[in-house]
Amino acid sequence: MRFSLRKKTVILIVLIAAILSIVATVICSMAISRIADDSYRNRANDLTRTMAAVLDTERAATLKAAIMEIFNATPDRVDSESWGTPEFDAYISLYAHLEQTEAFQFLRQQLRSIQDINDVDCLYLATLDVPSESFIYLVDGAYEDACPPGCIDPLYADNQELLQNPSIGFKPYITDTEAYGWLVTAGAPVFDADGSVICYAMGDISMETIRAQQSQFILFYTGALVLLTIFVCVIGILAVNWFIIRPINLLSSAAAHYSAQKEDHSELDHLPIKSKDEIQSLYSSMREMVQDIHGYIDNLKTTTQELTKTRIEADEMNELAHRDALTGVGSKLAYDQQAIKLTEEMERGDARYGIVMVDMNDLKKMNDTYGHERGNIAIQKTCSLICEAFSHSPVYRFGGDEFVVVVKGRDYDAIEERIAQFRAAAAAAEGEPWEKVNAAVGYALYNGEDTVDDVFRKADHLMYEQKKEMKAGRK
Repeated sequence: MRFSLRKKTVILIVLIAAILSIVATVICSMAISRIADDSYRNRANDLTRTMAAVLDTERAATLKAAIMEIFNATPDRVDSESWGTPEFDAYISLYAHLEQTEAFQFLRQQLRSIQDINDVDCLYLATLDVPSESFIYLVDGAYEDACPPGCIDPLYADNQELLQNPSIGFKPYITDTEAYGWLVTAGAPVFDADGSVICYAMGDISMETIRAQQSQFILFYTGALVLLTIFVCVIGILAVNWFIIRPINLLSSAAAHYSAQKEDHSELDHLPIKSKDEIQSLYSSMREMVQDIHGYIDNLKTTTQELTKTRIEADEMNELAHRDALTGVGSKLAYDQQAIKLTEEMERGDARYGIVMVDMNDLKKMNDTYGHERGNIAIQKTCSLICEAFSHSPVYRFGGDEFVVVVKGRDYDAIEERIAQFRAAAAAAEGEPWEKVNAAVGYALYNGEDTVDDVFRKADHLMYEQKKEMKAGRK
């Protein structure tokens, strides 16, 4: 399945926004939970420490002694996991009379007063029996479902450290049970006058309300984040559509229109693309490419028209085949035929000639700077000066910026003068950059032994040597 650039961009924006939203929601939820948990742990810890400081330690020691006497004298103990069974009720009934004691009543009232002031549900006193690793309730301040004195809970694995160091108390920990929901529990040791641990002031603080508020906040935050994500996606899609998709569609449409009409490319020249980025660079490159194509097409049309006319007469067609279309001098094909004639003269022993190589400097730079049409003018200007200097010798355009002169007769006898004449004319040329002439010259004379190619290579070598000197002189 193929997707357009617009669809790919939309999918990418939505995907990135969704991932960021999910990550933000998860991080926010974790941060809120951590803040809430730390806050409740600190509250439970502070509250139990306050309880331990204000409780009546003498009454707590008295109540603990009475409960532990029954506990140690009872072999068949039943823990709270059997709550509501006849066995549990029978076991708890052993401690029931202690609820009527003055110590129990006073301590329970103290716990309830602290509960009411701090708006918590459950504060209680408990002790730890190290041999049985049991947690034994002394008095529970809860108004409903209070744990009776003597009630036994097993010691959690998280609190096993108390068995070796009872004075550290119960570090705040959070539980989530089906019976009580979310609770944070802490316990501070209650010391007697000798510094021994009597019991622990325990507190269970419900976190159900904060968890509900936390869930509501996360839902609100998630909803707001979803709306913000949608808004950002819409803005992002509109921005991408305006700054990327629209210019590309304009370029595509203009290119298709240009391809269909061939001649008219004005639409491509006036597109509203001024983004100052890669798209504008692409647009500029396309315009330059179209201009170059039209330059080549114009040249091709000119050449085609000339060739069409030459088909009328065979002589004209043959003439054009041996002439350079731009300068009118001989072409490379004409030079190749001239080389054959020179070889025949050499074989007869009556050859007397030389070859002059002329190579223009910086033609490519001129084409890039001023366009190929200006470069063509420079080629024609250079060719004109060559023809004027070597008026008695055939001139050939051997390449884009190279010319070959086969000197004979008077030009052969005065070859140094002819070269000096060309150089002087080139130096005196004035006008626009493309009307000035800058070229390197090299020549070689047939010595009776070389081939035509040997003479050509010698002249070419000397021309390139001068070209290097000219470039070095400009630095």
